[in-house]
Amino acid sequence: MHTSRLLTLVALLTVAAQASAQGSDPAKPATPATPAAPAAGAPAAEVNPVGSYVVNLTAQGNPIALTAKIEKKSDGTFAGVVMSDVFPPMPITSVKVAGAKITMTITAPDGSEATITMELKGDDITGDWSMPNDGSRIVGKKLP
Repeated sequence: MHTSRLLTLVALLTVAAQASAQGSDPAKPATPATPAAPAAGAPAAEVNPVGSYVVNLTAQGNPIALTAKIEKKSDGTFAGVVMSDVFPPMPITSVKVAGAKITMTITAPDGSEATITMELKGDDITGDWSMPNDGSRIVGKKLP
């Protein structure tokens, strides 16, 4: 008799624990769970790169402000131009977007390729740029 009381008690405790874990009263019907929030490491939605950006960087040891203008072409790809008071206009030959990060490849005045990587947080930009034998961190803003 002792064993059957013990089994009954264990069964009751199991049912009570399951009801408590579900946060519900066994007499009440279960309510649907609230959808889980995205995981902390979930990828961010991709930004739309179309627009104008003011980018501050250091090139050849000198601070320079650039304006990059990205447009969407009829084939769905992106292109544009980077302008400054120091260099002639430089064509943007490719634009890649990954979440909040935009990577542009431009043709520098000497014909070499340079890469500008911008990470957007709202309208604020951080990132870096590089080309053979030069590069720096960047900061800037996306223009309205």
